[in-house]
Amino acid sequence: MMLYMMSPAHYERYIQEVAQKTARIGTIAAVWAILSILVFYLLDRYDLELTGTLPWRVIGLLGGFIFLIGRYFRKSANFTILLHAVMLSSFILMMNGIAFLIFAGPAGTPKQEFAVTFGCMTVWVVIPMIAGGARMYLVYSGMVLMAGLGVFLVGSTTESWGFIFSIYLIAFFGIIVMRNQEKQEREKATFIYQLEEREEKIARQRQELQHANENLVSFNYAITHDLKGPLRLAQSFTQLLERRIRSGELDEASKNEFFGHIKGSHARILQIIEDLLLLSRIGKDGLSSSTVELEPMARSIWEEQTAGKEGKKPGLSFNNLGCIQADSKLLWHLLSNLISNAVKYSGHVADPRVEIGSYREERGQTVLYVRDNGAGFDMKFVEELGKPFKRLHSTQQFEGTGIGLAIVRQVVNLHQGRFWAEGAEGQGATFYCAFPDKII
Repeated sequence: MMLYMMSPAHYERYIQEVAQKTARIGTIAAVWAILSILVFYLLDRYDLELTGTLPWRVIGLLGGFIFLIGRYFRKSANFTILLHAVMLSSFILMMNGIAFLIFAGPAGTPKQEFAVTFGCMTVWVVIPMIAGGARMYLVYSGMVLMAGLGVFLVGSTTESWGFIFSIYLIAFFGIIVMRNQEKQEREKATFIYQLEEREEKIARQRQELQHANENLVSFNYAITHDLKGPLRLAQSFTQLLERRIRSGELDEASKNEFFGHIKGSHARILQIIEDLLLLSRIGKDGLSSSTVELEPMARSIWEEQTAGKEGKKPGLSFNNLGCIQADSKLLWHLLSNLISNAVKYSGHVADPRVEIGSYREERGQTVLYVRDNGAGFDMKFVEELGKPFKRLHSTQQFEGTGIGLAIVRQVVNLHQGRFWAEGAEGQGATFYCAFPDKII
């Protein structure tokens, strides 16, 4: 039953793996068969005085050469398996042809009949051992070839039915063995693939639980530290303002200063709360993956981040920005935070530059990166990046809540990708986000 339960993704992987094994086995089998056919042709010619078999042996030789040559012109998995099936079928056809020549011919000797019977039986014993991914093809081609031989033998005057029955008996068991091997191999592969997927799912759930625990700790930290600080500051200035008002010592300049500090503290509290809410909402609605064009999105976010910016704007360059499979809304949050950080941390250098690009990895992932030549960071703190409220620069140097990279990391995790960074103090930083082509 599991033979028909293999999903398309599993079947594609199964074929690729089987084709690799089949290619190795087939190469050895082709070389071995070509040499054996030539050697046995000479032995049969002089030992058994067997003539007229050359056309059939040529078929076997062609099968071996077709496999060796054909797979270098087209390396697809299915084609490799098909070539292997053609080669092994040619060996069966070769032996059937020689068997018909001896059994149906008037000059066949008992020694020749025994030799060809032993040869046919050997081929049918060996083929299930080396069939690999070609088993299902060989089940049907073997039945057709043996049925064809039977039709021709029935119409002949042969009397060696004992030898012929032996050949058919071994052929029958060979076909049954190959059919069962194919079924068992597919069931085994399906079980392994499903087990691997479950293990990957458990690993992802464990990682998500770890991230959830880290976020919970960060929320507690935010409430007890990041929110407590501006709240205490706002409270202090409010109390000081109250005393000054009651004592009548408050002039207009002091009033504006106090209100400015209080509003700033409230604004910081509001920003922390909004960032916390955004972080908690990320991914709650599930992923809606689609093909996203990176350059228009990056350009739109850049114009938004640099609009109205005082002073010199950073220079912007794009490098190989194409398309990516991702949730467009979540990707917008990711790029927005990375570009915002790049603009912010490169704002204090003489010639600020930001580069946004992407490239393909060998493992089948698209890597999106944002690079700047700003403040950078010490690589010994690289493990802290992406953790909520983990800041490598003080709020006096650069404003912010420390949640931006946490949002980036969470978006990447939801896409089952990877997030990492490289940098050096005073030499800028590069942030990388790898997205797989398919999300399991």
